[in-house]
Formats: sequence, structure tokens, C-alpha cells
Amino acid sequence: MEILKPPVKDILEKKIRIYSETIWKDKVEDGLLKQWVENFTNSDPATQNQERLNAIYLLSKFLYYGNKETREMLKCIYRDKFQYNVIQQIRKDNGMTSDLSIIKPSFNDVLSKTRFLGVGNPSESGMHLLYYFRQENELTKDLFIHSHEIFKIDSSRSISLADKSIKRYIFIDDFCGSGQQAISYSQNIVDNIKSLDSSTQVDYYPLFATDEGILKVKKGTSFDNVDAVFTLDSSYKCFEINSRYFAEHKDEPLIDKMFARSTCEKYGKKLFYHPLGYNDCQLLLAFFHNTPDNTLPIFWSEKDSWRPFFKRYHKK
Repeated sequence: MEILKPPVKDILEKKIRIYSETIWKDKVEDGLLKQWVENFTNSDPATQNQERLNAIYLLSKFLYYGNKETREMLKCIYRDKFQYNVIQQIRKDNGMTSDLSIIKPSFNDVLSKTRFLGVGNPSESGMHLLYYFRQENELTKDLFIHSHEIFKIDSSRSISLADKSIKRYIFIDDFCGSGQQAISYSQNIVDNIKSLDSSTQVDYYPLFATDEGILKVKKGTSFDNVDAVFTLDSSYKCFEINSRYFAEHKDEPLIDKMFARSTCEKYGKKLFYHPLGYNDCQLLLAFFHNTPDNTLPIFWSEKDSWRPFFKRYHKK
């Protein structure tokens, strides 16, 4: 006897309930799925049902990074982007030595001349991450400063580096989408550092970045090193030709990439001036502390009583 599969909608909702109880548990409240789905209203019941099905499908594909996952990625920045590279250079400078009596004090000397900073002002997410970065990597508070502490201005209004013993500044960010914020930072801060001392190294390490954004930062800034823990290629854009999100359910005609796109554009136009996310990024991405505006607005907007699933805290 043929065993009938449960409806696709039931399968997707079950998957989302599991995510809500495990991966999303520090973000999603009870009853939110029902409230969010009810945002999608259409005078034609069949069209409304299809809109809601495609929205639920996209939600089932969402990338969410909680506190624990974010902390692990901050360890990766310190270990893989900084510590390993410094140690490798020390070994190279000392005949590829493995002698810890040489490596350890040399590394500590480099570390003492390094400062870690967040991108943005003290209230923004880049700064917020520094607290966890310091905890997870067991670093002392004196290794962290605000960007305004890099420079000093004397009585004649002449600018110089506040501490000339510092040889490396590392900027940490949660997400690089278009790359515009990092480019602005380079123009306002990094270029000034380089003009005062070209030997000072300045690096930029976001947790996540689009491949387009990271390329723009590499080409358009004075940062010495630019690298992300996780880079999102074009397959992470929901509705691109090579989108990774619509390979499944080819036998389910109601789940359709072009229909899903038109649905997101229809509602997105009412919610944000970029209907498919800032700079047309079309992402399904959120962190425990915030949701980038590069993500589809149907997931984070609160405009006109829209009920968000992953709320975004806007910059005022």
C-alpha cells in the first residue's frame, strides 16, 4: 500500500518548529510563525495560500547565528586571521623555528603592540562584538580602544598618532554587505593612519561578507588585510540563477522561485526602499544581536504594523 506523504506546508512548519525550539530559541517567541504568516494577505485565497507557502519555504532555509555560533566565529578571527599568521611570520623570521621560548615572547610582543576595534560608533554591532571577542580569546582590556583614541590633536590642531608604539590595528565587524561602511572607515580613519605612519598595519575582519562586498573593500581601501570568516557567494542570493535555495521541491509546483521573488518584491516595496534587501543582496541571514538590512525585508521590517520574524534594530 502506498504511504502518502504529509503536505509540504506541514513538513516545512514542523522543520521551523524544530528550529524555533533549538537553533532560534534565543530569538523566536511562541506563536510568532502564525503572526508572521498572517502578514501575507491576498483577496484571492489560492494566491494567498501560495504566497504563504513560499514565505514559509524561504523561512525554512534561513541562516541564523546565535550567541554560541557567533562566539566560535570570533575565536576564528583571532586564531586564524591574527594569531596563526603572526606565529608563522615569527617562525619564518627565525629559520622556521619551533622553539616556544622564541615564539611565545615574540608573539606577546606583537600582541602588546596590537589594538582591536569595532566598526561603527560604540552603540553599533561591531563594538558589541568586542565584548565577546575579548572573553572568548582571553584578552586584556588594554588591547581594545575606540577609533577616536587612535589619534591626538595638539594645541595647533595638528593630528598625530596617540600611541606610536602601536603597530597594528584590527577592525572587527559582524557583516560586510555592500562594503560601503568599511570603505567609509578607510577614508575617514585608515587613510589618516597610513598618512601618519605607512608602516602601521590595519586589517579588517568581518564575520560574514558577500563576495562582492569583500572585493570592493579589498580594491577600494587602504586596509592591509581584508578577509571574512564566511564569504557568501552569489548562490546565497535567493533568486539568482544559481540560487542554492530552490534545488529542492522541484516536484512541488506551488514552490516556485519566480513566484517567491514576485511575492517578496510585492510586500518588500511597501516595507523598504530596497524590496529584496539593501543593495539587492536578497539574503536569508540574521544574528542573535541583529538582522542586516541586506536580508529580505519581509523577515525584519516593522513598517505599517508588519510583524517581523527576525526583528532588525535600526540605526537612528
